[in-house]
Amino acid sequence: MQFHFGKEAWTTIEEGEKNCYLLTNGLGGFHSLSIIGAAARGDQAFLMSAKKAPNVRWHMVTNLLETLYIDGKEYVLTSQRMKDGKNLEGYRYLESFTYENLPKWTYRIEDITIEKMILMAHGENTVAVRYQIHSKNDRDVRLKVSPLIRFTAKNNPFEEENAGKIEFIKMSNLNQETKELQEQYGISNEESVLYFATNGNVTEEEPKVFGPMYFSQDERDGRDSQGFALRNHTISYQVGEDTEGLTCVYSMKSYTYHKDMFEEMLNTQKQYLDSLLEKAPLHTELGKQLVLSADAYVVDRESTKGKSIIAGYPFFEDWGRDTMISLPGITLVTGRFEECKSILRTFAKYIKNGLLPNLFPEGDENPMYNSADAPLLFVNTVYEYLEFSKDEEFLEEILPSLEQVVKAYQNGTDFHIKMDSDGLIQAGAGLEQLTWMDVRVGEHLPTPRHGKPVEINAYWYSALKVMAELTGKSTNNEKNASEYEVLAEKVKASFLEKFWNEQEDCLKDVLSGTYEENQVRCNQIWALTQPFTMLDSEKEKKVIEKVREELYTTIGLRTLSPKDPAFHKIYIGPMEERDRAYHQGTVWGFPLGAYYRACIRYTREHDFVEKEEWMKELETGIKALQTWLAEGCIAQIAEIYDGEKPTVSRGCFAQAWSVGELLRAVYDLEEH
Repeated sequence: MQFHFGKEAWTTIEEGEKNCYLLTNGLGGFHSLSIIGAAARGDQAFLMSAKKAPNVRWHMVTNLLETLYIDGKEYVLTSQRMKDGKNLEGYRYLESFTYENLPKWTYRIEDITIEKMILMAHGENTVAVRYQIHSKNDRDVRLKVSPLIRFTAKNNPFEEENAGKIEFIKMSNLNQETKELQEQYGISNEESVLYFATNGNVTEEEPKVFGPMYFSQDERDGRDSQGFALRNHTISYQVGEDTEGLTCVYSMKSYTYHKDMFEEMLNTQKQYLDSLLEKAPLHTELGKQLVLSADAYVVDRESTKGKSIIAGYPFFEDWGRDTMISLPGITLVTGRFEECKSILRTFAKYIKNGLLPNLFPEGDENPMYNSADAPLLFVNTVYEYLEFSKDEEFLEEILPSLEQVVKAYQNGTDFHIKMDSDGLIQAGAGLEQLTWMDVRVGEHLPTPRHGKPVEINAYWYSALKVMAELTGKSTNNEKNASEYEVLAEKVKASFLEKFWNEQEDCLKDVLSGTYEENQVRCNQIWALTQPFTMLDSEKEKKVIEKVREELYTTIGLRTLSPKDPAFHKIYIGPMEERDRAYHQGTVWGFPLGAYYRACIRYTREHDFVEKEEWMKELETGIKALQTWLAEGCIAQIAEIYDGEKPTVSRGCFAQAWSVGELLRAVYDLEEH
């Protein structure tokens, strides 16, 4: 899918900063800037490398300072807001920005056209840029590029005293093909070496601190709004008769420049993307785009020697809950079964007291297990993996891990997670945060969900039905499948008796005996989308209608009904203020996928008066996703949006479970 922007998208530098793009490398590293090429966040970078995949990330290069000289006259191509107001305004020469898996800019100054393209190599901490400059007349045209170097751990600011620790390196390397010595270059400090290769002329310069840059998107969210970087060399290119243009490659591994290197990297990238589309059984333009978008989140995990899922860019790491929610959409409907199995194996290996790690810290620290939903999602995701892949051998391998989870929930485990006498699961006490609505502000939980959450018990019932079916299929398991069936029926009876809210004609959010019990929230939608569900068709229809009436938007579901006095209209300001709004009405992208899937399942299985109307609404809603893909981070779906009027993306500009769950919905609609 091609996304095209013209000058109307950057009438001011402020407008040009609102949308960005994202390139990733499968290691946790990334490249991201705004569509005018500016860094509007401290976490946006020309090269954010993954020193140890996926979470030990280093901000190596913030951006490139680009200057074009035409007959001696200087034109700055870079765009960047500065704290002192002396902005770099290269966007004034920008004619168009196009994103079709890679970003491409076209600048025009007088009769000179400059086309710029950037790519990030898969499996490497490598970013390459190519400038092709076209001049119809015989003019003196030169381009100078100077990288803005940072060399800091992600989230750490560049300190001016560190400038002296960063050194420029020049070395010679024997080209094995030509047997000629070639110059190689690098930048180093005590931690790392960043190599670069180019066909331009490299000049070392006296180190000079650049800044302070102004990060408007960070200021909007109450984060540090300024940053610095270092300049210590310039790459120059004289436009002549050749049409090669200027190529620069910055990498954490050594590169030697050769003429076709950018084209070769382009072809490798195209082959990789084509291979993703070949695996995935999606046929619409939207479906194919989401398949490619989903690839951004599949990463290596060095510590476990397997795969993982990054929760979101630019802020998040890989988390258990997010991984289990994202996995079916990111890997199963895309045909990436081996990656899915690798991730399931990793989490199975680290099960403790029936719980899954919610966070894999790096180094010697122990994983964190504070999640009541991830283990049950794990059981249901294994079932879906087996249904998609038909991998019968994996059943025998994984079944003991599933039994650990179910047994722990029955008998009780950490964080007050335990099956009550009615068969339902209760969880949480004090300041424990165990569901996805897990914000804590000091000594206060804005969304306390201690008790029996609706989605946890929907997952629990489905997990029991899964266990009954898989145990019956297993050839090596002596456990009686009927035990799971009996318990599942008990859970269903209790759920139907206790969770239905007669006043609101929908499901209660959490059985707690508090005001929060009867709040209208989006969590009820997952009771309709598990492999096995409990509600009859009449109640399913009422849940869908309630969600549509009070929670539905075309980009996500509200976390709380606007009719509730605790509803927050917008998500903005300092962290404490944002956290209070996080689950109190803020729109989240990923529950929308479940809502669409619930609607698709219902229309597939039932005949009813409004069926045609529902289908039209579904198709209209799915089609609207194409518009949302052009907002915020191009070709991605963000984490959250404002609750009252969702128009601008908030939080992480690219979120795994948003993309994964909406991809599942598109897949289901195509299948339907």
